[in-house]
Amino acid sequence: MPGYESVNTFKHERDLPSYFWDAKTDLHCVHQSVKPVIERAYNHHIQRLMVLGNFATLFEVSPQQTSDWFNEMYIDAYDWVVLPNVLGMALHADGGRLATKPYIASGKYIDKMSDYCKGCKYNPKHTTEDDACPFNALYWNFIDKHEDRFAKNQRMKMMVRNW
Repeated sequence: MPGYESVNTFKHERDLPSYFWDAKTDLHCVHQSVKPVIERAYNHHIQRLMVLGNFATLFEVSPQQTSDWFNEMYIDAYDWVVLPNVLGMALHADGGRLATKPYIASGKYIDKMSDYCKGCKYNPKHTTEDDACPFNALYWNFIDKHEDRFAKNQRMKMMVRNW
């Protein structure tokens, strides 16, 4: 893994939002996923991937800041686990060396697979309305930006065609 900690295929450079440190966000799924990390240094791997990794990828957060946060915040964090799981599987920052596709999803998927959307001010069924879940626009923006890269990927080409 020499050098693996610096992978950044998508050239994402945004700073990790402050609510990753205090859980103060109106994105209910992010709040509910960060809160147990702050309180107990742990949450379920689905929260790590489906919500936090997904958000970091779609919001274009620096992979290094994201993996550093995982290493700092989780009681079970070790480089040999965090780097491949976060950089490779969750963020796809290694360009596919470890996973065949990015672990990304829209708000509709988060709603289907969890109960986080209940009580959220954002509607996962809306895409352009004022109350639309930000994950929806972020998801389709990612597909649009990386359409050429994923057009022939067996696991992504259907979503590219849908776009």
